[in-house]
Amino acid sequence: MGQVVHNSAEDRSTAELAGHLLALGVDPDAVGLYRRLLSGAPLNLGEADGPVVDRLIELGLAVDNPDGPHQPLLPVPPGAALDLLTRRAALRLEEASAAVAGAYESWRRRVPAPGGGVVAEEVTGADIEKRLGEATAGARNEVLRFDTPPYFWDSARGADTEIAMLRRGIAHRAVYARASLAHPGHLTTNIQPCIDAGEQARVLPELPVKLTIIDDRIGFLGLSLADVDISGSLLVVRPSGLLTALRALFEACWERALPIQATGVVVTTAPGARPGPTERRILAMLVAGVPDSQIIRELGVSRRTFFRRMELLMAQAGAASRFQLALQAQRRGWL
Repeated sequence: MGQVVHNSAEDRSTAELAGHLLALGVDPDAVGLYRRLLSGAPLNLGEADGPVVDRLIELGLAVDNPDGPHQPLLPVPPGAALDLLTRRAALRLEEASAAVAGAYESWRRRVPAPGGGVVAEEVTGADIEKRLGEATAGARNEVLRFDTPPYFWDSARGADTEIAMLRRGIAHRAVYARASLAHPGHLTTNIQPCIDAGEQARVLPELPVKLTIIDDRIGFLGLSLADVDISGSLLVVRPSGLLTALRALFEACWERALPIQATGVVVTTAPGARPGPTERRILAMLVAGVPDSQIIRELGVSRRTFFRRMELLMAQAGAASRFQLALQAQRRGWL
């Protein structure tokens, strides 16, 4: 009986690993072969499809056997493999960001469209809030945002505007940077109220630009956070190849970001193992990389209470590290 339980737990573990590999873009055939190698089943190079073996080696999930070319292929430990794949995904995101930055430079000044219209223009100072307000008031379907400091106006007022739009049926998707969750009071006065009202939200360690896209008809872009902070300028982008590229950048970041759920969401998991709203706030900030000291200030609790809650969360998730806790929280729908 004990052996059966062990195999069942091992199967669940490899199935979970497969899910992470698929999410990182590894094709199903390569995932299947990697799981077979991890199971300890003997596998010579001649027994597997050549292209699948080549992909597995190219992805860094397996290596040739040092004992000779005809010896069984050796799997790379899952932790190292996931780390490598995650770094490659981050590199692809950086390349996409660089491409958008180059496009921004090309359109930084007003550029005439083929029909004589203006594709992009720069706005500064008080005109930023005015143009954003006008475009937001005219939204009909969806608003997409990269949210990261610095902020142009009061957080609570921005949340009230978005909540009113959500109630009118205008969808919102936002990707928050780690700095947004760490910004004093921003999580409680802006982010969480919007999520509770229906905003779909995810978080990344950092974002390359400040960005708002409304109904795929107009975008507001800051090339760099330094530019926005120092010069107080944004680029207004109308339908064009640049706006299409910005939408693609948003979707790429959205796919790689971790979700943040509303505080009232009921999580389906094992009885007695469902974290409460405060614990989910801790997890959201933890995954975003917010420092412990900032999380403690946001929660208004003592360090001892915070670390006790962390211990309980890790016990609930069966995690031995914070990295494992983040993975388990995502898999179980706690975020």
